[in-house]
Amino acid sequence: MEDNQKTEEILKKLPLKNCGLCGCTTCGEFAEVVSKNSGEIQRCIHLEHTNSAQSSSASEEFQKEITWKDHLGRDYDFILDKFPGELGPRETVILFNPTNVEKLKIKKGDVLYGRPAWISCGCPVTHVGIVVEDPDYFNGTVVWCVVGPMLARQRGINIGYYNTTSYEGLVKYTKTNLEIGRRYYFQPRYCMLQWRHCGLVNALAKTKDGIHVRIEGLWIG
Repeated sequence: MEDNQKTEEILKKLPLKNCGLCGCTTCGEFAEVVSKNSGEIQRCIHLEHTNSAQSSSASEEFQKEITWKDHLGRDYDFILDKFPGELGPRETVILFNPTNVEKLKIKKGDVLYGRPAWISCGCPVTHVGIVVEDPDYFNGTVVWCVVGPMLARQRGINIGYYNTTSYEGLVKYTKTNLEIGRRYYFQPRYCMLQWRHCGLVNALAKTKDGIHVRIEGLWIG
C-alpha cells in the first residue's frame, strides 16, 4: 500500500476533531505519523483503548481485587494511580493562607503535613507529602506527592488547613472511556480511607504506562 493510501485509511479511523491532544496540529498530520509507526495510534484519546489502558505490567492479583465499589459500597468509574517512580499520587494544593508558602520558605524536597478541608473534600485524615516542584510563591500553590504519615514525624512542616485544587496521575483501570470536560467518580488507589472522589477531567494524554489524567473541581462522596 502506498504511503498516501495508507495515511488515508488511517485518517478514516480518526475522529477528525483536530484537538491537538496527540501532539499534532491536525488529524491528517497525526495519520501520517501513525502510517510510519502504528503504535502511535495510542496517542489519540478519542479512540477506544479501554483494554490497552490496563498496563500489562500490572499484577493480576490487584486486578482480581477490583470490585468497583469504595469502602462505603459506592460505585466509581476508574482508579487513579501514581506516576512511575513517584512515591504517591500527585496533588496541587493551596494553603488557606497562601502567603505561608513564602513565609515558611517551602522548597522542593520538603516534607509537609496538613489536612484538606472546606472546598476540597473535607477529608478527616491528615495528609503528608513531599514537594516535587518549586512552589509558586505568587499564587501560594504547592505540588506534592502524598506519602505515608510516618515521614512527617522525622522532618515535617505543618501547613495547617489547605485546599486540593487538582489530582494528577495515571489511569490503568477504567469502566468507561474518559473524555475531557466530563465529571467522574474515581478511586485514588492509595487513599487511606478507600473513599471514592469526584472531579472534572480537564487533561488527558496516552502514555505507555496508562492514561495521564488531570482532575480538578474535587470533592469526596
